[in-house]
Amino acid sequence: MSDQQPPARAEAPDGAPEGEVAAAGPPPRSGRGRKTVGDMVRSLAVVLVLVFVVVALNARDDGGETLRPLDFSGALAQARSSAPYDVLAPIGLPGSWVPTSARTGRDGDAVTWHLGYVTRAGDYAGVEQGDGDPGSVVAAVADGATPDGTATISGLRWRRLDGGRPEKRALVLDGEAVTTVVAGGASWAELTALARSLQAGPVPG
Repeated sequence: MSDQQPPARAEAPDGAPEGEVAAAGPPPRSGRGRKTVGDMVRSLAVVLVLVFVVVALNARDDGGETLRPLDFSGALAQARSSAPYDVLAPIGLPGSWVPTSARTGRDGDAVTWHLGYVTRAGDYAGVEQGDGDPGSVVAAVADGATPDGTATISGLRWRRLDGGRPEKRALVLDGEAVTTVVAGGASWAELTALARSLQAGPVPG
């Protein structure tokens, strides 16, 4: 006979019938895997705070941008040397008015002059001059505008035009040799101030 012994039988836990082994239950859940609603709310609040800080910093940076004044003395000197009329430029405007664009050009035989500003209120106001067709000079900046009376500025009579494109308002001075237009989205008061400051004097320093 063989000395081989039968395999040992697993002992059943208390209360279980012999020969049967109770099934093992699921392992206990780790506390790290549990997230309460409060945890989720706190996490979301942290994210929202970070987003708010980033947006606020960007908004502050954008609001801090300032316009750099354009030195238009060279463009003005060129215009005055080539135009057969008195090229005008403002003298004595407040420092809060910032020159942003200036150019002289030709439209056929006509010489044109442009000088643009951002006003103290943050609106645009510009000077346009040309010795070409007067209607074309006006239409280039205030196309479709309708008459809105007249204004006497420094003893000169200017026509007022309203509702134009691309510039909403315009003051027009009709001269024998040149048409001068002061136009923009600025108020009538600011456009009048710009027109009053125009002179054919020396190049501003």
